[in-house]
Order: sequence, then structure tokens, then C-alpha cells
Amino acid sequence: MQRLAVVLMCMAAYVMVAHAQGGSTLDIDKLQAAQKSSVSQLLSSEQLPVDNVIDPKIYRVGPGDVIAYQMVSMDFSEKLASVTPENALLLDRYGMIDVQGLTLAQVRDSILALVHRRVPGVDCFVTLRRPRLVYVTLRGNVPYPGTYAVPASMRVSTLLNVARQPWLLRKDAASSELGRNDRSVQENGRLQELTRATGTSLSPFASRNIIVRHRDGVSNVDLPKAMLPGYAALDPHVREGDEVIVPYDNASAPSISISGAVADPVTIAYKSGDRASLLLAAAGGPTSDADLTRVVVVDPSGRGKRTISVDSNMHIVGEDPVLEPGSTIVVEQAIREVVAGGQGVVNVFGEVRNPGSMVIAPGVTKLTDVLSRCGGITPDASMSLAYVVRPEQGTFGSRDQQADIYRRFQYSDLTLEDTVRYRLDMQYRLPYVSSDFRKAYADSASPDNIVLYSGDIIVIPRVPDRVYVYGQVNQPGYVNFVPMKTMEWYIERAGGYAEGAKPGRARVIKGKTKVWVDDGKAAVEAGDEVYVPRAPDVSTATQIQTYAVIAGVTSALAALIATFYAILRK
Repeated sequence: MQRLAVVLMCMAAYVMVAHAQGGSTLDIDKLQAAQKSSVSQLLSSEQLPVDNVIDPKIYRVGPGDVIAYQMVSMDFSEKLASVTPENALLLDRYGMIDVQGLTLAQVRDSILALVHRRVPGVDCFVTLRRPRLVYVTLRGNVPYPGTYAVPASMRVSTLLNVARQPWLLRKDAASSELGRNDRSVQENGRLQELTRATGTSLSPFASRNIIVRHRDGVSNVDLPKAMLPGYAALDPHVREGDEVIVPYDNASAPSISISGAVADPVTIAYKSGDRASLLLAAAGGPTSDADLTRVVVVDPSGRGKRTISVDSNMHIVGEDPVLEPGSTIVVEQAIREVVAGGQGVVNVFGEVRNPGSMVIAPGVTKLTDVLSRCGGITPDASMSLAYVVRPEQGTFGSRDQQADIYRRFQYSDLTLEDTVRYRLDMQYRLPYVSSDFRKAYADSASPDNIVLYSGDIIVIPRVPDRVYVYGQVNQPGYVNFVPMKTMEWYIERAGGYAEGAKPGRARVIKGKTKVWVDDGKAAVEAGDEVYVPRAPDVSTATQIQTYAVIAGVTSALAALIATFYAILRK
């Protein structure tokens, strides 16, 4: 009986305390029902994308963040609290916490301290339930500057990747003819990204020198180094009002590189104190044919090589050497015995009925055989623009490539103008296989019906419906393609020659090879471009010199004629 009386007294005291704290009778069932409803609504609502696991030591809490906390007591339900616009967090029955400038880890510690002051010995768990949306401004050397609304859990690297996707900005493209054309161009562009540099990726210098201006300070972003353990703060989460500034490239800045049997050979800008582990982390891991017992650091002067020890994931084992400006790490390929025969794989993209990967006999299977196995080409295929890419063997850093170009000049007898053109051709050359798909389809015995090798990429674009005319024309822009029309016809459709045009220098730029053609009578093909240059500007001094030369020659001729006339009269 005494025990029963004690239990009843405790229950009565609990009800009185609850009544005093709540101001009314506490309905546990209604409270739990409301709590379950809010949690259910939170979990069933639209989810925000997450690029990586949030680091509580880096993530700054702000207005709109939803914090969840749970106490191991009589009420085990999860409770939610949203950060107010004043950066305050209201906890049911515990009070308010100012979270201004605090990280998630610091907010967690503050909540635990407050709970333990009120209820000593009670376990409490705190987590971020939903990150807030923030406005972030992106400017500098980026293709699409502007202001973006993104989750605060997003890191700077993900923001830059998202901002380089142009199709995310064109939600209304499907509603117009122009939208359909743009979509076709985007599809072709995505195919070309498999084989060409897009020009929208961050430069080695920019990736290590991004500036983020916060309301309360500035952060320096170093994306390659942020991949190393312990340096996640160099790729911070964005906050409200942040301004991300991507610098323009600095060609004179020193660099370091890694090449060889790695997933992503890269060149990055050099910073004092950089170590070998930085390049190994930036390379994305070894390829299947890497010999990890032969990983060497090459000094920029070429005086020698140092072998470094790595594990199967290319993590440093032992000494992590400091690099010098211009240093290169080379991961050697394993020496394998070449096996005759075998099979390979090619990839087919574009206007075929069944695009995808095809198994071939390297050096035996021909182009038309693969296209037939893909179901043939579609009626929209452009055979004149189709091409085969054969990835070049070996990987070279930018410094190796420049050295190779200069080495070829050693015994060259090219003129200065030819040397400049050669450098451009070498720098921007594409690993195409020489083949005319039209001739290959017309005659399977033609040399253009090339044999394929493993790794080849076959791309067959859609027939373009327009020709781009630009330069010194009155109405530059796209002109609808009409078969068998000449360059002059397209120039007339673009408004004719503008003032200052040089008609004799007008050229057709072929859509596939980008070769300039000087033939005004030949038919322009779909995908070609027409360019009309302007006459070169001549300075006043040059014009005066020209007139002086003409006057001198004229005077000399007049004197010569007068002399002959005088002689004849005698």
C-alpha cells in the first residue's frame, strides 16, 4: 500500500508540474499526434539534392535550417525547431539559443549544454533535418554568371559544376522552333564533349584561387587540395549572400602535373608547400594497367627522378615529398605481354537506330559493318559531318605537350607565319580518323571504309537545318539551309556585303573539318559556315608612305618619258 501511495503521489506531482509549465492540461496524445504529423510532412515533402555528407564542423547554421533533437526521457519523440530570421533557435520548454555565426557542431554543443543545465543526466541527440535555401552570386571567369538559389549544404565546387550546365537555364526550349534547334545543338554538343575540350572547365590557376566573400569575411577556395583528408574547409558550404568570384587564368603562374596510368591526368597551379599527395589525390586513382611500384617525381630541371611509395589507392606510404614549381609525377604503365587477336569495343553515338557499344575484332571489323549492326543510319543522319575519333595513345601534361611542339621545331625551315599556324594546328588538333562516310557507304571496298580499333568512337550528327553567316555582312546570323546554293547566295540572304567587307577574301568553313575553302561557285553543305572578313586597317603613316612611293614612281616615269622624248626629237 505504501508503494502504491508513493506511485500515485509521483503521478499527481508530474501532472501538476506539466500543468504549471504548459498553462493548461497537457494532452500527451495530441502532442505526439502533432509531432508525428510534422515529421511525416517533412519526410514526404520535396527533397533537396545533396552533393556530399555535411561536415558539422564546417557547416554554418542560418535562418531556415530545420534542427531536430530527441531526448531520452519519458517522451522519445523527435522534435523540430527552425532557425528564425534573427538567427535564433527556440527549443520547446528550454528557451532560446543565439546561433549567429555558429557551426552545426557548435549549435549541437549549445543545445546539449542547455538541456543538461535544465535536466542533468538526460541524453539528447541533435542533427540537421533540412538545410535552408540561400541566394549566392557567381561572377568572374564563368560562362553563366548570376544569382542562384541553392541549398546551404552545397559546396562551392558543386555550385560551379551546376552553373556550367546551360540546359538547366532553358526550361521553355521545347515550346518553340528555336528551342528544338537549340536542343539539337545541345545533343550534338554533349556528343562532342566525349572527345573535345569544352572550354568551360576551370583552369588550373582558377581552381586553386577562387574567392568567396561572406557577409563576415572572405574564404579562399582550393579545390584540388580540398580532396585531401583534413582540408574539407577549402571547399566550404555556401551561405546566404555569398559572392563566389572565379579569377581569370594567369598563364605565367607556375604549375605541377601528374600523368601516366591515372584516371584523370591533370595540371594544377603550384602553391608553396605543395606535396606529392596533392597530385595523387587530384588524379582520381590509378588505371587497371598502372604499375604502382613505379611512381616517380620528375624534377622540373630534368636532373633526376625520385620514386615514391603508394598503396593500391595511390595514397602516400612513408615520406610525402615537397614539390617544386614545374614538378611532374608519372605513374608508369605495367609491362604486359601483347596477345594476338582478341576483341575490342567501339562506341556509336548519334543518328543510328541502335546506338551504343559494339564488340569488334580490332584491325578487322570495318566501319560499315558496325553501322549495319547498329540497325543502319536514320533519315536525319548527316554523313558529311560524321566522324571517327581514335583516342591518342599516352597521356601528356601541358608542359610535355609544349615541349613536344618545340622539339619538332628544332630542324624546321618554316617561316614565321607558318610556325604560328603550325602551333595552332598542333594545340587544337583533334584525334579524327581520316574517312569520308559518304564514300564508305557508297563503296564498301573504298579506303574510306576504315578498319576500327578498340576504343574508337563513332559520331553521326543530325543534319543541321541552317548555315551560319557572319563577319562583314549586313544581317549576320543563321540562314535556313537550301541545298545546292553557293556562298554568294547565302551572303545575299544575310543582307549582302557590309561596308568595309573584303569580298575576295570570303570563305566557306567546312562543318566537319573547320577547313577554310575558297570556292565561291561550290555548293555550301549543311553545317558549313560562311565568313566575310573586312579589309585590313591601314594607318595614316602607312597611307602617306604609300602615296609618297606612288608619287616617286610617277615622277621617275615622267622624267624617263621626257628623256626619251628629248632624245627622239634630236
